Amino acid sequence: MLDQERAWLAANDAAGVHLLASVVPPYPDRDDTDSEMEGRSQDALPEAVFLQLMAEENLALLPDGTARDFIELSLRIGRRPWEVRHLEFDCVVWHDIDIEAGDGSIQRRRHPFLVYWMQKVRRRHKLPLHPTDVEVITRRQDYLRRNCPQWFDADGKPLSQRMLLFPTPRLSHSNKLGERPYEGSSPSYWLEVWMEAIDRLVDEHGHDFDRTRVFPYAFRHTYAQLRADAGVPMEILQVLMAHQEPSTTQVYYRVSHPRRVEAVRAIAAKYQFDVTGGRLRPRSDDDLADRLRAGVGSVPVPGGSCHEMNNVRADGRGCPVYYRCFSCKFFTTDFTQLPELRQVRDSKAEQLLRLEAAYGSVLAPGPLSRANLELLRQELVQLDELIAKCDTDLGSLTEDDKATVEAWLHSRDRFLTVIPVAAVLAGRQHLDQPTIDPILLTEETG
Repeated sequence: MLDQERAWLAANDAAGVHLLASVVPPYPDRDDTDSEMEGRSQDALPEAVFLQLMAEENLALLPDGTARDFIELSLRIGRRPWEVRHLEFDCVVWHDIDIEAGDGSIQRRRHPFLVYWMQKVRRRHKLPLHPTDVEVITRRQDYLRRNCPQWFDADGKPLSQRMLLFPTPRLSHSNKLGERPYEGSSPSYWLEVWMEAIDRLVDEHGHDFDRTRVFPYAFRHTYAQLRADAGVPMEILQVLMAHQEPSTTQVYYRVSHPRRVEAVRAIAAKYQFDVTGGRLRPRSDDDLADRLRAGVGSVPVPGGSCHEMNNVRADGRGCPVYYRCFSCKFFTTDFTQLPELRQVRDSKAEQLLRLEAAYGSVLAPGPLSRANLELLRQELVQLDELIAKCDTDLGSLTEDDKATVEAWLHSRDRFLTVIPVAAVLAGRQHLDQPTIDPILLTEETG
C-alpha cells in the first residue's frame, strides 16, 4: 500500500517512509468480523458429511503436517479460524476434577483443557477436550520438534513462551522463534485443495453434497449442531461455544433439534419401566402436557430418572437411601438411557475387577470385603437385565420409530460430551478475571 501511495507521501513530505517485514508484529491481523452474530444455523455440515470428512481415508488425502493437523483439529474443537491459527504451542492443561458417582462416592479424575485466546472478547478461555483431541495436538507438537529443531532447546521445550502450534515456516526476524501464524487465507486454500482430492461427498440422503459449503467457519457451526442434536443442555453448550449470551448460541444450530429430541421422547414415553421391569402407564404421543408433568416430578440420575419427591426437591442431592438407584422403587428408565446404562455398567465392572484383584492383599478377607464384592456383582446383574429390557423394547418398535431412535442414539453416543459437567464448568473463564492480551502483552480486566 505504501508503494502505491508514494505520490501522496511525497506531497506530504513523507517520501522516505519504508515498512520492513522485520518490524511487522507477530500478531498482525485481528478478528474484527461480525460473523459471530451473523452466523447461520444452515452453515452447519450434516452429520453424514462430517463423518465422511473425519474418515481416515479422506484425512489421509491431506499432506502430513500442517494442513492435516490444522484441518483435523478445527473439525474436532470447533474454534474460530483465527483462534486455531493463534493457538500456543503449550495449549493443553490438565485439571483434577472431583466427580460425584451414582452411589454418592467422589472420584477424582484428570481432564484435559484447551487454553486459547478469544480475540473477539479479548479473553482467554478453557475448552474441555476429548483424549483423541489431545492426540492430534501431541502429534502436531512432535512434528514441529522433528522439523523445526531451531525453535526448541535440548529438552524439546520451546525457546519462546509465545511460540505457536501452527507457526508459518517463513524465515523472518519476527518469526525466528516460531511466533508468527500462517496467513488467514491458508486454511481456505488447504480446504479447496482437499475438496478437489476427495472423490465423492454425499449428504444423509445419498445426494452429492455442495462442497462450497465446506469452509473453515462451518466447522464451528457443525460443532454446535452435533452436540445440540446429541442432547447437550443449552447452558453447557453455551460454555463449550464460549458465548457470553445464550441467544448467540441459539444461532448456531437448527431449530429442528428440539423437534427431533421431542420425537424420540414421545416414542420413549410409551416404553418406560421401573427397576423390576414393570411397565409404567403409557402416555399417548400427543399428550405433551402429561410428559411435561412427569418431567417436573423427576430428576435425572445415572441411567434413568428418580421420582422420590425429597430427592426431586433437592435436585438429586437428597437421596434417602444413598444412591442405590438400581434397587430403588422410585427409579425408572427407558431405551433412550442405553448409552449411559452401558457406561455405568462398564464403570462398575471395572471397579469389580479392581476389588477382586485387591482381595487378599490390599483388602483384608472377611465379611465386609465379600459383601462389597457381592453387592457389585448383583448390581451388574441388575444392570444387565435393564439393558436387555431396553434392547427388547427398542427391537419391538416399528421400522420408522426404530430408525428415528437409533439415529438419535448413534448421535448421542458419538457427540454427547463424555466429559462430566463438573469438568466443563471448571474450565469456564469468568469475565471478571484478568487475563493477558497476547497482542498487547498487557493485563485486561474487561
